[in-house]
Amino acid sequence: MFPRSILCFLLILFLAACESLVTDVDQGNLPQVESKLVVQCFISPQSARINAIVTESVPLFAEPDLKGGVIPNAVVKLSDGSREAVIPFDTTNQLYSVDKAVLPILPGKTYFLSVTDGVRSVSASCTVPLSAVVPKAYEIDTTASGDISARDTTLTVKYTWADIAGQTNYYRIRASLDLEYSVPEGVTNEGKIIEKRVRNRFNFNWDDTIGRNDFRNDVNLDGTDFHSPIGRVRLPNPLAYTAGNGTTYLSFPKSKIVSVTMEVYNTDEHYFKYHRSVQTRGDSDNPFVEPSLIYTNVEGGLGCFASYNSGQFIYRPK
Repeated sequence: MFPRSILCFLLILFLAACESLVTDVDQGNLPQVESKLVVQCFISPQSARINAIVTESVPLFAEPDLKGGVIPNAVVKLSDGSREAVIPFDTTNQLYSVDKAVLPILPGKTYFLSVTDGVRSVSASCTVPLSAVVPKAYEIDTTASGDISARDTTLTVKYTWADIAGQTNYYRIRASLDLEYSVPEGVTNEGKIIEKRVRNRFNFNWDDTIGRNDFRNDVNLDGTDFHSPIGRVRLPNPLAYTAGNGTTYLSFPKSKIVSVTMEVYNTDEHYFKYHRSVQTRGDSDNPFVEPSLIYTNVEGGLGCFASYNSGQFIYRPK
């Protein structure tokens, strides 16, 4: 057996060698990657405004002072091949935005986007899907009147739509709940709680435990009916209100459905691939899985310029 002193000496040498591997890497051997423009712009005939977000990437071995973030001084142009619009920067929302009346987004038409910050320039194009797909059947777990029991803590929705036959289609589904309910705002001299009615919109979250999610395509399913997973939204809980004398009162929301909006986005391939790649990247919580690449169709940069045609059905209780 080696003496303990010799083992300690060998261990010190090993640790010193490991340290040298970390600290002695020549900066010239590291990959030299420059920051790129990153553009996100999704257009639709149903959207009231055309919005684009312009940021820049931060390379892995970038200088410490490079933070990325929104670029407010870029020139963003959108064209339909014959008309062109410059999209101005909205300082309040930190994005480029313009009313759709400036350049209408039409089904079946191809659009071209260009962005430059004076040094870097990128471009992309996409074609708006021709047809909108509307949900044709639905299930909502509530009564016809829309009144919700105080015992209910969630609301669910599920719906069906028919695939457009004879073509490749990509879909995204979304649903939202417009809800009216009570919140406490005071107490009368007689000890009766004062409530006011408010209205808010809540988005449904999709149950993907059965292997489905909100992005679908019709590979090997052309012309068939598609069924959404179950969408869930958490309803407002009772709220406590403490009066000036220290007495606590409980206010029940007495929720009432105003409407449930069910949407099917008929998307182009760029929209589908980009969002699915982002979703796949975000869902990977295994540290030993190699990170997946984010899809891009932006030439000279990163991000996505894509389109969708939205069909919707709105349920309103009678």
